[in-house]
Amino acid sequence: MTFGRLVWKDLLRNPLRLALTVLAGAVGVMAFIFLRTVVDLFYSGAAGAQVDRLFTRSKVSITADLPLSYMSRISAVPGVSDVTFYGFFGGRYGESQKDFFGTAFIDPPSFMRVFNEVVVPPEQVAAFEADPCGALIGKDLAKRYGWKVGDRVTLKGTIYPGNWDFTVRGIYDVSSGGMDKSSFFFGFRCLNEKLPEARKDRVGAFMLRVEDPSRSAVVATTIDGMFANSPYPTRTESERAATLGFISMLSAIITAVKVVSSVILLIILLVIGNTLAMSVRERTRDLATLRAMGFKSGRVVSLVLFESVAIGLASAGLGVLVAPPLVKGFMAAVGPQLGGVPANFMREGTLLLGALAALGVSLLAGAIPALRAIRIPVAEGLRKVA
Repeated sequence: MTFGRLVWKDLLRNPLRLALTVLAGAVGVMAFIFLRTVVDLFYSGAAGAQVDRLFTRSKVSITADLPLSYMSRISAVPGVSDVTFYGFFGGRYGESQKDFFGTAFIDPPSFMRVFNEVVVPPEQVAAFEADPCGALIGKDLAKRYGWKVGDRVTLKGTIYPGNWDFTVRGIYDVSSGGMDKSSFFFGFRCLNEKLPEARKDRVGAFMLRVEDPSRSAVVATTIDGMFANSPYPTRTESERAATLGFISMLSAIITAVKVVSSVILLIILLVIGNTLAMSVRERTRDLATLRAMGFKSGRVVSLVLFESVAIGLASAGLGVLVAPPLVKGFMAAVGPQLGGVPANFMREGTLLLGALAALGVSLLAGAIPALRAIRIPVAEGLRKVA
């Protein structure tokens, strides 16, 4: 009998236990991949950030606003090629949490220049810029509600109370980067003209492009220095740094997700380790017989480790096979409530990490039973009755 056939026979000694162990391991791999995908989603915006784009916000808080007059002063800074602004509107369509999506006011002409990854038909761009209360919506958002160009949409303001009526003038797609396709943008003029005097001409932040990305730090320092002694000091950083800064506010949640994913690996370790321990205990006499026949200790250890690797590979293979459709189905269901998710959120590296983690854990799980198999004296092992 060959070594491989011996491993196969030992694996099938208890088919039901083997099947349940592989299934439990596969469920663990799927859960691990799911949680790591959630972590990847948090960082997807930073991964798609443009290297030549900077973000200028209030130094006090990301929620504090800035004077609109800063726009002309920022545009005059050497090295700045273009600048635009935006602000969170916080509008709601309906009363349910399921109706949440990102809403923001912008300056249409400069927004389209600075965010050149946004793709909109020229005639829709012209209509959007011409209508003070026109709206530009992502194609995923349009598909979600069945909206089309020309439709009237009423949003209920939270940051800016009241009912606000808009007309869909354009539906955008995204050619690259991490910008989602489920946002609702409208012109600042529509909002600003209806605000009380104390709230007029206030924006959330500025986004600017620099001519030379290698001089971004110099441009950022210049801008912040210009407003350092003003009533509204600023903080300017790269788009990637700004995104990571926003993510850092959710660091406790991200850390919790990472901890839970590690706990899942521990569970897989215990499940496979328990199965192998029972298998070795049941085969104590068989393993002692092999050693009495002249099998080296290393060969016996290899026999047990190969079993653990086989279980780990089966668990990893099943988990990696089933995880993508399950995770994609879940994200398709909850994605709209999260403001949309990137189309390529499932990374091959995450699947590979899940498979390697299962394989590594299975090897570790087999180590203790394998050592136990060779530490029992041959004579004692031959007398053992499972």
